[in-house]
Amino acid sequence: MQPTPPRHTVVVLNWHGRSDTLECVESLVAGSPDVSILIVDNGSFDGTLDAAASRWPSVATLQLPENLGFSGGMNRGIEHALDHGADVVTVLNNDTIVPAGTMRILGDAVSDHVVVSPEVMYRAAPDEIWFGGGTLDADDAFPHHTPPDELEPCREGLRFTPLLAGCCITATRGAWRRAGLFDERFFLSFEDSEWSVRATERGIRLAVRCDARILHSVSASFRGSAATLGTFYYVRNGLLFNRTVGGRLASRFRFVRRATSGSLGDRTPRAVIRALVVVGWAVAAHAIRRYGAAPKAMQRLAARWNGPGQVRSRSPER
Repeated sequence: MQPTPPRHTVVVLNWHGRSDTLECVESLVAGSPDVSILIVDNGSFDGTLDAAASRWPSVATLQLPENLGFSGGMNRGIEHALDHGADVVTVLNNDTIVPAGTMRILGDAVSDHVVVSPEVMYRAAPDEIWFGGGTLDADDAFPHHTPPDELEPCREGLRFTPLLAGCCITATRGAWRRAGLFDERFFLSFEDSEWSVRATERGIRLAVRCDARILHSVSASFRGSAATLGTFYYVRNGLLFNRTVGGRLASRFRFVRRATSGSLGDRTPRAVIRALVVVGWAVAAHAIRRYGAAPKAMQRLAARWNGPGQVRSRSPER
């Protein structure tokens, strides 16, 4: 008798992304019948869960009362999956398409000591790699996607790497328990890099499964007010990540300087002032250890400056 395969749950997090989420889930339902699917709505109440339930009665849903960010939303999903008997849990961006058989390959590749990601390709250019491995800068202690021409060759189907991208991570129950869940102080951005460092420190190897690929839309991550909030989270969380992994004060100074110059660009004087306010607020929030969701005053200010917005997707240098 063949042994029963491990119960594998894929957690898809939705926040005002109904169209993307339903398309992602459709690819999973069609191509990965051996996995369970859990859609977590991160407080958006946008009708995604009702639409999914009516279309696919076997797909589980979880409604959160408020937006807990990527880290909090995914953590609630991982906890739910583990509490309901999952032996393997994959966290998956909702703006991805998963080819048939990919989740089986990922599920077969993991152990309590090895966590994997697929190669993530641009949906608009399926032969181009968006993520094939992550690198921690030796001098500045900041994460980067490893450029495709610098990726190590795969050995026995795996490419070991210092960092994984939260776009898609597959781990066993034992690995999630050993590494812990995502640090909710980050809320959005850098949480996957911090998790990667922590998992490695706890004896878990990180790898990209080279014969498993998914397609990632890599759409504009921040729109409207979320563009302002994206800068806030990027700067504040970058400083938190750097301090967490033991980066030097000088590297944090260089990071803020680069982030400031990048936020300014070719802008009007009013836009420059606004960018400086956001970066300064982010630095101050880090200095006083104010993490999690951006302060309500920051959210209101961003909405007043830019109008409504939404976060479509997120990653460490994503």
